[in-house]
Amino acid sequence: VHKDGHLTLLCSRPNCHEKKYAECDERALTTSCSSSTSWVGGLQKTVDNQLYLQCCEYPLMEKYGRLIHNNVVVRRGEFFEAEERYDKNNEDVVHFDLISNIKKNGDAKGEFYSLTIHRYFCGRIPDAPPEWYLKRNWPYWPKFQMFY
Repeated sequence: VHKDGHLTLLCSRPNCHEKKYAECDERALTTSCSSSTSWVGGLQKTVDNQLYLQCCEYPLMEKYGRLIHNNVVVRRGEFFEAEERYDKNNEDVVHFDLISNIKKNGDAKGEFYSLTIHRYFCGRIPDAPPEWYLKRNWPYWPKFQMFY
């Protein structure tokens, strides 16, 4: 959070997640990413000071993720930097942290953001894309559809 209150979210894709697919909203449309299978992929603060989030759904998040922090408070002039842990050869990511929800709050000290943080363990993640991803690619034809 910048000193002037401007909110920024910077993201990267760890190498253990390169061939994995998540379903993200088209843009920041919701006030909470409260699902246990989602994370914050983007955000927008409106002129009337409302915070909207772009949520990304990933069904395997429940299996490979774990809640590690439920209320990380970030105020003006502060930031949160997630952790990426590499293997002993410093080549592959073993786990990484991600922001799974952001809530805008306020108290006597002023406005702040409460972050929910999950840790994603790369482990044995399947390489095959999920069924919904295959159907969303254009053009999509069901396996046995015939054209005449």
